[in-house]
Amino acid sequence: MKSKGLRKGLSIKFHIFSTMLALTFIMLGIIWAFQGFFMDSVFKLTKESDVKRSSSLIAENINNSEVATLIEKVCVEYDVCASVLNWDTGVTLYDSHFLNDCILHKISDYDSLLRDWYDEASANEGEYTVVLSRDNFRDFNYDSSAYTGDVPEHDESESCVFSIRTIRDESSEYMIIINAAIEPMHATTRAIRILLLFVSLIFCVISVIISYILSKRLSSPIERITKSAKELQGGDYKVRFEESGPIEIRELAKTLNTTNVELDNADRLQKELIANISHDLRTPLTMISGYSEFMRDFPSEVSPENMQVIIDETARLNSLVNDLLDVSKLQSGAQTINMKRISLTKTILDTVKRYEKLTSHDNYEITFDYKEEVFVQADETRLLQVVYNLINNAINYTGEDKRIFIRQDVLDDVVRISIIDTGEGISEENLPLVWDRYYKIDKVHKRAVLGTGLGLSIVKNILLLHHSRFGVSSEIGKGSTFWFELKIIDRVSIIQ
Repeated sequence: MKSKGLRKGLSIKFHIFSTMLALTFIMLGIIWAFQGFFMDSVFKLTKESDVKRSSSLIAENINNSEVATLIEKVCVEYDVCASVLNWDTGVTLYDSHFLNDCILHKISDYDSLLRDWYDEASANEGEYTVVLSRDNFRDFNYDSSAYTGDVPEHDESESCVFSIRTIRDESSEYMIIINAAIEPMHATTRAIRILLLFVSLIFCVISVIISYILSKRLSSPIERITKSAKELQGGDYKVRFEESGPIEIRELAKTLNTTNVELDNADRLQKELIANISHDLRTPLTMISGYSEFMRDFPSEVSPENMQVIIDETARLNSLVNDLLDVSKLQSGAQTINMKRISLTKTILDTVKRYEKLTSHDNYEITFDYKEEVFVQADETRLLQVVYNLINNAINYTGEDKRIFIRQDVLDDVVRISIIDTGEGISEENLPLVWDRYYKIDKVHKRAVLGTGLGLSIVKNILLLHHSRFGVSSEIGKGSTFWFELKIIDRVSIIQ
């Protein structure tokens, strides 16, 4: 039972739902990773940027009459301490102690530290930034008694960032010192993690809801299509696929609806084909059987006339079987063609001559209009089938005047052969269907005067093998024109 379930696989709804949840957890994992591993570094870089920005603002306005106010504003905005010294005189011009616990101002050997920083800044084009922990101050070659009183209780990781900038104007050189504390991040991190935990839980709940809605919305149209496809598989060609959902699913449903229509048409044509073939087979078989039994029961009636009926019906039956085999071979690609130089004009003339007996007995009039002999590269046997079947079709459906016109037109390097009848014509919507096997315009089977009803299908497939253009034009009440084109390889003077 378990292996059977595995063979069936998982539904698309589950795949979409699980994919959305996986994406959610990956995003939360990335957020937690950044919070855990990069928050301290980001905070430190932010503080360094603040002190550099503060130092730059003060330097730009060092000679401004409102510089004292600006320094106070900068200290409040960026949470820093600031000192501005006249380096030439050693006088502190401005000294803003915004931080409650500024380590810098608790060192007695302040001048030595400033000289070191001045040298570093001078060597670095007037700018120097350094991050120091409280323990770093103990490691300096300054007297530990420089601290006024005991060192305050702080986390060992607590640090300070300093920005030192030296500038010179026309009269003096100034040194700007900005100090910001990088507070321990443990308490802040804990608060952020608690907040992030609640946010993550809410985000997960929302993600589950959205994933469920999205998976249901995307899978429902596909499930409906699958249900309809199973009905189609059962032979219900009337089923319709609902064209809803995303555009790709709508396009799929539209394609399946078109396919369904084509399958319905193919099924209908197949049934008609079987009915037509059965009809065409039954008639000669009935004639053969009837005449054979008649001559068996009445030996005296074995006459050449009765034998000829059996021979004619046998030939007709053989023609039908051959045509069915030809159509099958042509459509499967198993039929090959033997291309050679032939006279298309002579082929048509010879075919028309074969119809002279029919013309004289049944009063059919077949005329061939041409002005020169045209040669083409083609399979003569197959091309003869094309001409023969098109003429048969014209004879079967021409008007009461029983006239058929064949016209040869030369168009640059192409010759067009047109076979024209004067029958009832074909409606425009039915024109593309006339090349189908046993397609009938009136939907009532009528045995052709000549041929087997497969002629136009054979014509189509032979012309496709020759890469020939072909078509049909018609107008109700004015007859039809079937035509095909072949490339000319040679032509000679007018034949009369």
